[in-house]
Amino acid sequence: MIAGYARDGDCNGAFVLFSRMVREGLIPDLITWNAMVSGFTQSLRAVKAWRLFQDMLVAGIKPNQVTVTGLLPACGLMDSIHSGKELHGLIYRMGLYMNVFVATALIDMYSKCGSVKTAWDVFDRIPIKNVASWNAMIGCYRKHGLVDSSIQLFERMQAEVIQANHITLSSVLSACSHGGLVEKGLTIFRSMKEKYGVEISQEHYSCVFDLLCRSGMMVEAYELFKEMTIEVTDSIIGAFFNGCKVHGRRDLANLMAEDILRMELKKPGGFVTLSNIYAADGEWDGVENIRKVMKEKGVHKKPGFSWVEKRAGFVESETRNECKIAETEIGMPS
Repeated sequence: MIAGYARDGDCNGAFVLFSRMVREGLIPDLITWNAMVSGFTQSLRAVKAWRLFQDMLVAGIKPNQVTVTGLLPACGLMDSIHSGKELHGLIYRMGLYMNVFVATALIDMYSKCGSVKTAWDVFDRIPIKNVASWNAMIGCYRKHGLVDSSIQLFERMQAEVIQANHITLSSVLSACSHGGLVEKGLTIFRSMKEKYGVEISQEHYSCVFDLLCRSGMMVEAYELFKEMTIEVTDSIIGAFFNGCKVHGRRDLANLMAEDILRMELKKPGGFVTLSNIYAADGEWDGVENIRKVMKEKGVHKKPGFSWVEKRAGFVESETRNECKIAETEIGMPS
């Protein structure tokens, strides 16, 4: 039952049941602890997941590879290289270091904490790599702006006859975008189905839109938008409007705006960017219209938060914003 609550994202329910179990004198086994740790991590409650792991060690339960692969993402969520290294040391002492799944989780953790060299050291020591470990390292290079390294590793992956999947291609397309490799990115995008057997997803479209818009190819981006057979995303809209703003294509922004206002978007990114374009040109009627549409469609902003690491643990700092476009954000005159 605890595992069921955790898998469904009901961490509070899982914790209530777990606490009752302890109060009644029942001793949680490794499977139960693993369910709790991974459940809280997957629900982005990283600090609680880490504390549960510490309680597990105090209780004398020896972790296994399921435990550490479930907990390592929590270190990345907290951006705590210190906690990650502590767990890495424990993994090494337990003899789990060469397990490909554990190693892949380590690569991802070090990537999120900004330690690219350590991530590579872990990757390089994996004796038999799977597609997930390749993806983790390619994604690490891409995330930290090492475009050439990301592309070279992708080419090495192909040379070793490892079949790329949708995650691989998302990372590579994103790397091409950030590196300005337009032709290479478009070649990969156009051959995804035939060469790699991967269906084009919203994420792949987003990467290509970003690639085209960064390069000023706004007409091509708009043509791609009109050809899309799947639902457009906020990231695509945001990339297009930002591109129009940077490259002075207000005409194309207006065409896209007409399409957007007929869509059912649930996230604010595209609307906010469009409002900023109107505000920059002093078109306050357009700004008011966007605000009205957002209100009618129930589009809101979610509060952001960050982790602050202290000597005794972590503090979650939440920044609340108004769930609408504020006058100060778009520069509306008083």
